[in-house]
This record gives sequence, C-alpha cells and structure tokens, in this order.
Amino acid sequence: MAVSQSGCPPFEFSAKYYQISGNGGSCVRQSSFFQGQTVLNQGVGYSVILGFGAFFAVFTSFLVWLEKRYVGSRHTSEWFNTAGRNVKTGLIASVIVSQWTWAATILQSSNVAWEYGVSGPFWYASGATIQVLLFGVMAIEIKRKAPNAHTVCEIVKARWGTAAHLVFLTFCFLTNIIVTAMLLLGGSAVVNALTGVNIYAASFLIPLGVIIYTLAGGLKATFLASYIHSVIVHVVLVVFVYLVYTASNELGSPGVIYRRLLEVASKSRVCQEPISHDGQSCGPVNGNYKGSYLTMLSSGGLVFGIINIVGNFGTVFVDNGYWVSAIAARPSSTHKGYMLGGLVWFAVPFSLATSLGLGALALDLPISLSEASHGLVPPATAIALMGKGGSILLLTMLFMAVTSAGSSELIAVSSLCTYDIYRTYINPKASGKKILRVSRSVVLGFGCFMGLLAVILNKAGVSLGWMYLAMGVLIGSAVMPIAFMLLWRKANAFGAILGTVTGCILGIITWLAITKIEYGRVNLDTTGRNAPMLAGNLVSILTGGGVHAVCSLLRPQNYDWNTTRQITMVEKEKSELPVEEFKEEKLIKAKAWIVKWGVGFTVVIVILWPLLTLPAGQFSLGYFTFWAVIATAWGTIGSAVIIALPLMESWETIQNVLLGMFTNDRLMKSVDEINLKLNSIMLAMPEAERMYLLETSKAKEHGVHPQQEDPSISP
Repeated sequence: MAVSQSGCPPFEFSAKYYQISGNGGSCVRQSSFFQGQTVLNQGVGYSVILGFGAFFAVFTSFLVWLEKRYVGSRHTSEWFNTAGRNVKTGLIASVIVSQWTWAATILQSSNVAWEYGVSGPFWYASGATIQVLLFGVMAIEIKRKAPNAHTVCEIVKARWGTAAHLVFLTFCFLTNIIVTAMLLLGGSAVVNALTGVNIYAASFLIPLGVIIYTLAGGLKATFLASYIHSVIVHVVLVVFVYLVYTASNELGSPGVIYRRLLEVASKSRVCQEPISHDGQSCGPVNGNYKGSYLTMLSSGGLVFGIINIVGNFGTVFVDNGYWVSAIAARPSSTHKGYMLGGLVWFAVPFSLATSLGLGALALDLPISLSEASHGLVPPATAIALMGKGGSILLLTMLFMAVTSAGSSELIAVSSLCTYDIYRTYINPKASGKKILRVSRSVVLGFGCFMGLLAVILNKAGVSLGWMYLAMGVLIGSAVMPIAFMLLWRKANAFGAILGTVTGCILGIITWLAITKIEYGRVNLDTTGRNAPMLAGNLVSILTGGGVHAVCSLLRPQNYDWNTTRQITMVEKEKSELPVEEFKEEKLIKAKAWIVKWGVGFTVVIVILWPLLTLPAGQFSLGYFTFWAVIATAWGTIGSAVIIALPLMESWETIQNVLLGMFTNDRLMKSVDEINLKLNSIMLAMPEAERMYLLETSKAKEHGVHPQQEDPSISP
C-alpha cells in the first residue's frame, strides 16, 4: 500500500512534493509543479527554436530545389499555392495529421485527462477526428464542382457573389487568426516554462524558420516539412506511451497506474489547505461516477466533448488550410488521404494524453490550475519520469507541432490574400509572376503578425485552454453554410450571410449572458467555464445552419455549379494525371466510399464506443488494461503507417532524385526524350527534315559534326 502511515505525505510515491511545516507540524503540499523554476537553461530553449528553425528552413528548401532540379517541377504561382494538384494519399494523410496536430493537441488533451480522467483523452480525440473524416466528402466535391479553385472563398464568390464572399472571407481570416493564436500561445508558454526563454521572444522566434522555407517552396515545402515533423512527433509519441505503460520505474504498467488512480481519487483523502491547494487534483472528481478518474460516466468530460465537436467543425470547415490540402491532392488520393489522416491523428491526443495526462495523476504531481490551463501537464509528467531528457523530447515534439501547423496557416492566409483579395478586387489580370510575388509578401507579413498577435494575447492573459473552448462560439456559425455550398443546390446566398452573421452574434450574446447569470461577473475566468462555452457553441453552429436552411427552403437557388467549374487557373499547366482521374463516375464512386466510411467511423467513435463503455461504470483492472493496450497499439500502428506510406508511394521520385544526384542517367534520359520529340516533328513536317539535312551537309563541308552545334539533335 502506497499510503503513508503518518498521513504526511499521503502517498509514499509522491513524498517529494510534501513537507511538514515548522509551524504546528502540518503537512504542506507543493503549491505548483514548476514553482517558477525552469528545468532547462535558456541556451537549450534558444538552441531548439533557432537550431531546428534553421535546419528545417535549409533542409526543406534543399528538398524543394532537388525536386525542381531532378524531377522537373516548375515553380510557378500555381505550383506555389497548390503543389501541382498531384499529391498522393500518404503525403496528404501526413499533412492532415501534421496540420491538425496543434500545440493544443499535445497540451490541452493531457489537461482534460488530468481534469476528467480517461474520458478526457477519448472526447478530445473523437471530438476532433470526425471533422477530418467528414471533410473528405467536401474534398471530393471540390474535385467534382470546382476543380480549378485555389481557395474556399473563390468557390463562395463564384456561387453566391461579392457580399457572401466578403462575409466568409472575414470568417476564414478569423479562423486562421484563432488557430495561429493557439499555436503560439501554447508553444511560447511551454518554451518559457521549460527553459525560461522570454515568452514574447519565443512568440516571434518560433515562426521564423517556417517563414523562410514557406517563402522558398510554398505549399510543397509545407507538405515536405509536415512529413518530417510528423515523423518526429510520432516517434516521440511512441517513446512516451511505452515509457508510461511498460518501461518507467515510477509507473511502468497499467496495473500500477490503475491502483494509483484509485488512490488519488479516494473519498477518504484529505484535500483541505495546506495538504492540497485550490485547483490541484485531489480526491474524488466532481461529475464523475463514484468520483473516479477510471470512468467514461463523466458529465464534465461529456460537456467538453460536445464543445470540442462543435468548435473543431469550425477550425476544419472554415480553415482554408484544409481546402488548400484538398485542392493539392490528386483526385484518387483525396478521400483516402483524409480518412487515413483522421484515423492516424486520433492516436496523437488519445494515446499521448492516456499516457502523459493520466501519468500526471498517477504520480500525484502538484500541478496548479494555472499551469494546467497553460498546457503544462505533459511537460510536468515528462520531467517527472525522464528529467531533462523528457523536457527536451517534449519541447522538440511541441516545436514540430507548432511550426508544422503554422506553415499551413501561412499558406492558407497567403492564398486567401492572393486570390480572394488581390486577384479578385485589385488586379484581376495579374500574371503568374505578380501572383507569386504577392503570395510571398503575404507569407512574410502574416508571419510577422503571428508573433505580434501572440504577444498581445499573452499580455491580455488569454490562455490556450480559453482560446480552444471559445473558437466554436466565434466561427461555428459558418460551418453549415460552407458545407451546404458544395452539398446542397438549394442553398442561397441570403441565407448563408444571415445565418453566419446572426449565428455568431447570438452565440456571443448567449455565451456572455449565461456567464453573467451563472457567475455574476464576466471575465476570462468565468467565460472560460463549461456551461457558458457549451451554450455559446451550440447556439452559434445551430443558428447558422438553421437560418440558412430555412431561408434556402423558402427561396431555393437551384444551383447547377456551372460558375464554380469556370474558376480559372492563373497559369495553364499540363497535368501529369491520367484523364481517368477526373471522370465523374470515378469521383462519384469515391464520394460514396468516403460517405460510407467517414459516416461509419463517426458513428463508431462518437456514439457506439462511448455507449459500450457505460455498462463498465468504473473500469476494472482488466478493462483499464484493455483500454491502455488500445491506446498503445493505435499509437504504434498509426505512427508506422504515417511514417512508411509516404516513402513507399514516393519511392520512384526518390530514386530519380538520387539517380540525378549521383549519376548522369537522368540527364541522358532527358536528352533522349528531346531527340524523340524532335524526330517526331521532322516526320510530321517534311520541310523541317529537309532543313535539318541541309544544315547537316553545310556543317560537314566545314568539318563540324552537327551534334557539336546542337547536342540535343541526332539524325
């Protein structure tokens, strides 16, 4: 038994966090885990930020140059913003995982595990996976109904006109700003807590490397960097999961964790000051069955799950980054890429938080409410188990998540500004070179703005947790109108505008009104609580969809998608894809596939799985062990797939690059291809052949072989 006989410390395994005070001999718990101290010195923090930033800037730019040199990619504005519309399943899935792995995915998921127990990681993962699965339907519809689009707002303009375009452009920008804010708030807070690097300096330095490689290579550079980032994130994920459940001396098995979770939530535990402090985990959990961390019967977890589902629909469907990724995918890869990406991503919050989040509880770490809300639960567990090595691993993982998702936001904003503002309202006849120049200018400008925004929000005291819960209130109203745009021919412009604007306004009013009624005051603390957030989120998304649906039924548009199909590219480029890729029957078949599997998996992970856990009540040791095995296996298999599949699919391209770098075969192949084309021209045009023979005879008269004059031509 781990309980101390004297009652101080309450558990032998957490003795280091308790001490007997000199005044009266009372048992005092450490007031916070970090206590304002850093585990690593500032040099390590700056090395990670600047070192990794510089490495990825150089390495990713080098990869883009290799592709241009040896694969023959043309760096046009179309290529910069759409990556040639030819990206395969594995890389698309990797990109989805990478751009959906925010700072919040790593940090906030463990926070809700620390707060609600096993239900927290599950609701975080399931509540944010289904949007990606269902967005696969939208991705296929883009290929069918707007094959040449560059952004979601281009499609809005083509269907609903200027007024709707401006409204949805505003909401798309707001989404990008919210996502960017969460990335940098979480990233800068953890870098500051672990290394002492100035939080404002971190806000500006983290995006620096991202700006450089995105400027150099556009969307393709973002995709290549996303893959490398995904590999690192998943390797670290697997390390932490196996550490907690198999290798750690402190924990090391589901059985140890299970017993400790029962002990720390025991009803007999004393939780008054000073043996525990307000906001720290201690004793039974309010709203959980039997006060246990080992149950899915958690009212707080369920409310968080609903908020999570609503809010994340906004940050997928209204984030232009996901539309850009869908546009970049080859048609046959789109639906499979989103399905695979969603299922692999599920493992990141579920497996990681089931290990690090529950690990924090099982170690009885004295994490304060402020530390938890700023995302410091995972680093606390990593440090407790691995010391400085754990903090470096987590810092690396976090940096990968922030920079990868940040590069996606840069391209999303760049394409909106370039195509929806510059090309639409300023210079409709802009050349490819001008488009490319504007795209790069926006990348640079928004990259600098990212840092400034994080500084402002940190100054205002806004935390990652608050921003994460509030996003659905602010952008949720645009979700259903955007979905209707491609899925419902009756959806009209007036309803889209009215639903989106009124939904947002009513959502904010409801959110603030319930905060005032429930808690008597409106501030960052009270507005961030579950009841107001839940009400605001639901009112926002349901009003937006409801108003749009009613208006469209009363005055249906009966649209045929002709104008969306007429969206043009800036530079016409020859597609490398076979014609079969774009056949309507093939795309309809792909849509039927993603509807079946996307909706099917949604029902399984949001309805069936939770229902099947209810009879278990408080988990038994066997049930919890099975739960831990699922988390470990999902994380391991998902990591293996997302690392191996892009390499397997791109193996031919990799071979071509290596061949070109180390031999002259690639050059010879290109010369042979040119000769073949020229010979074909001469066969089709006798006059050209006559002129060639004439030039050959002249060259011979002067003693010069014709191939010395033009090495690309041979008779």
